[in-house]
Amino acid sequence: MNLFRTIFSSRISFLFYGIFMSSLGQAASTEDDVISQMNLLIAQGQFNQAYTLAQTNLFDLEGEPEFDFLFGLSALESGRPDEAVFAFERIAYIYPDQQRVKLELARAYFASNNLSAAEQLFNEVLATNPGPNVSENVNSFLELIEQRQDAVNSTFTWFVNSNIGSDTNINSATELGIISTPIGDVDLSASGQKIDDDFLDTGAGFNYNYPFDKNRSAFARGNYNKHNNFSTSAFDLDVLSGEAGYAVISDNTRLSVSGRVQRVDLDSTEFQSSSSLLGSWQRNAGDGWSQGLTAAFTAVRYDTSSSPDNDLRDVDQVLLSGNLGKASGRFLHNVSIYFGDEDAQKSAGKNNAQTFYGISFSEQIQFRPGHIPYFRFSLHKSENKSAAPVFNVDREDDTLSTSVGWIWQFSRNINITTDVTYTDNDSNIDLYAYDRVKYQTGLRYQF
Repeated sequence: MNLFRTIFSSRISFLFYGIFMSSLGQAASTEDDVISQMNLLIAQGQFNQAYTLAQTNLFDLEGEPEFDFLFGLSALESGRPDEAVFAFERIAYIYPDQQRVKLELARAYFASNNLSAAEQLFNEVLATNPGPNVSENVNSFLELIEQRQDAVNSTFTWFVNSNIGSDTNINSATELGIISTPIGDVDLSASGQKIDDDFLDTGAGFNYNYPFDKNRSAFARGNYNKHNNFSTSAFDLDVLSGEAGYAVISDNTRLSVSGRVQRVDLDSTEFQSSSSLLGSWQRNAGDGWSQGLTAAFTAVRYDTSSSPDNDLRDVDQVLLSGNLGKASGRFLHNVSIYFGDEDAQKSAGKNNAQTFYGISFSEQIQFRPGHIPYFRFSLHKSENKSAAPVFNVDREDDTLSTSVGWIWQFSRNINITTDVTYTDNDSNIDLYAYDRVKYQTGLRYQF
């Protein structure tokens, strides 16, 4: 951080401090008092004190450009680059051509190790042919960015998480007691009907990245999660997955190929396993836009130790998906679409293979530093490729799901999340129609 300040703060900030302020609107008297005090503290180099003062007035003044600028500056100089990024991004959205804002936002990106975003903004400033002192210092940052990008350092992180909640339908089953079929009415047992229960999820995982150079890297990740229902063990789940792959990065684009394996245990007994090959393309464009495409081939196999007929459910699946994201001020919008097609391994199990597609939309809001409410909505449609036994019709399902939640970044390493999800599955076969409400709150700690 000392080198960071030496290169930029003492040479660039001093030169540009007055440029930005004159372009911002006038505030009310109370706001003027706070801003005057923050200006004085920053001029005296008392950045922690300025940050504390900003925090005290954040709820009332957040969103005022002059306050946001001083808040961002005090956060950046006191070692809180992530908070500085949020503040400067709000101003950059309103004043996209303001050079001083670009410079400070680029500094914040650099300090938070978002090197591609910092490099882009620094180059945008250089393209305006600034004065020699500005150019010299910006070039110093670009050299540091290049050095970091060239460095070959592996990274390893791991996490633990836990969620507790309640689910009105742990087995995704109908609430009907009697089902009409072509051969007559059928009484469903209690285990075949909707079951509500409380649950506890516990899990852990890791992410490992080994860069060969600034453009190529290998990666591996693994995850284990245990879902334990308090009263009904028959639907307890253990999920273990691992993935390894290779990635190539060029400018703001990332291409990767990987292999993934997964095992699912139901009530502590092996239930399903799958193996996947994946390829993905991701791009972070300018003005907050991001795009992604993914293709996956997955072989899904069911354990036959409990029943030899389980292999009738075995399928090979092809999945294509794409997403488009946009960061706009405090908001992050994202929309995804996908299409999948399955082929049964055995002709007698063709009714278990599906064609499916769907769309989802999510919205995140940076309500206050460290607090992110979010909303998600999705529609999914599936059509089975052969008539279901007994019912003699091709099963068709339409699934609607919506979630509302809140992420609280309690500290750099700890996230606390609370959400509620409603799911409604409409099927042309009554046996598969159901609704479900799931509440949960949990904690994730990353090392």
